[in-house]
Amino acid sequence: MEPLEAACPPSLDRGKPPGEAPIRQIAGSGLKPFEAARAIHAADAPKCPRFAGFWAVGTDADGKRSASGIRCKSRRCPWCSRFVALASYAVLADGIARAQADGRRVRFLTLTDTAAGEGTVPSFYEAWKRLAARLRSQERLGEYARVLEVTKAGKLHIHALLADSERGGGFIPQAKLSEMAEAVGFGRVTDIRAVGEIGKPCALPDYFTKGALHSETSQLVAYCGKQTAERLADLGATRVRPLSLSRGWYGGGIRAAEAELMRHWYGRNDGSTFEVWNERDLGGQLHRLEAMDRAATRLALAA
Repeated sequence: MEPLEAACPPSLDRGKPPGEAPIRQIAGSGLKPFEAARAIHAADAPKCPRFAGFWAVGTDADGKRSASGIRCKSRRCPWCSRFVALASYAVLADGIARAQADGRRVRFLTLTDTAAGEGTVPSFYEAWKRLAARLRSQERLGEYARVLEVTKAGKLHIHALLADSERGGGFIPQAKLSEMAEAVGFGRVTDIRAVGEIGKPCALPDYFTKGALHSETSQLVAYCGKQTAERLADLGATRVRPLSLSRGWYGGGIRAAEAELMRHWYGRNDGSTFEVWNERDLGGQLHRLEAMDRAATRLALAA
């Protein structure tokens, strides 16, 4: 039996899962089924409560093998939402760092619901489209990362990082921006300010391991997790992905960030190679290992 190639774990959000395709393209270490089964049998139980039975089985430079259960990817999963938060932070921080390294300014914008607080998720997205169109017509909108927040009271806010680019950007007077925002259906603009320096671009895992977290980025990530996804679902949203990026956002999108972090995690960042295996395809091998363990336990008790 060969390592899994065609099938992959289902996404609990929607569509084809984004992270496993790059994983399956990594050259495997040529594991035999029993070797893969032995690594899976020795691994800790997956912490994802919706684990679908797929494992990344890796071999390090010393020939040591280990296995990690592949997450379900749902933003509403209490375990996997933490991985989504890491990927969100990495891609936002990388976008800021790359823009600033090019000498381009990044601004933090907050748009609020109307005074009546009657905005819906679809109406908020439509208002953003109208505002973005107006800004583009004036060459004032470059690349952006947009996060939708749902407050405890059920009101909606949009927080956005606006990065200058060849497409547009530059200073926008707050009074003018407030006027435009109200005209398309938002409330008053509560805040627009320059984003602080984040440092030089680096490998994605280093953004949350090299020291203090970047304040504006951390604030946005707080709205990308499980609670916001659940509140969006409660409001009838068809999509429960609070984070949205423009196509040209520096460093690529959230899918690229997830794939890179998955390679870092499953490959242990130490030169390991790994393959993806489905435990259903190894059922006989795993059952034999479990039977051997039970027999060894009985012999130990009898001794």
